[in-house]
Amino acid sequence: MGTWAAGNFSNDGSLDFVGDLIDQLTKTVVACFKNDNTDLDEGGESELMPSVAIIKILSEQCGAAPPKPEVIEKWRSQYLEIYDDQIDRLDPNPDYKVERRKIIDETFTGLIQLATKFWKR
Repeated sequence: MGTWAAGNFSNDGSLDFVGDLIDQLTKTVVACFKNDNTDLDEGGESELMPSVAIIKILSEQCGAAPPKPEVIEKWRSQYLEIYDDQIDRLDPNPDYKVERRKIIDETFTGLIQLATKFWKR
């Protein structure tokens, strides 16, 4: 095992572990999209978006490899389409609707930026 510093994620084993977590989270996102009836109120907000946010945190804080930018861009497009199509059925407060969409977009955009930096190394 290679170790290059004293940090918690400064060795091959710890990054392999984090990579496995990202793989699991990525599989969760893909599984949510495979379901043709992806529901905003169920899998979307309870599994898909938390998985994307955790991937972002792990990539940002641990230096682990995120999915490729084009994959994340596709996820963003798909999920925002689902959000726009389904949010009004949930009768949200108008301010919440706008703020939530902004946070979703920012989460994906931040992950795309991390992925772009990572994969251009």
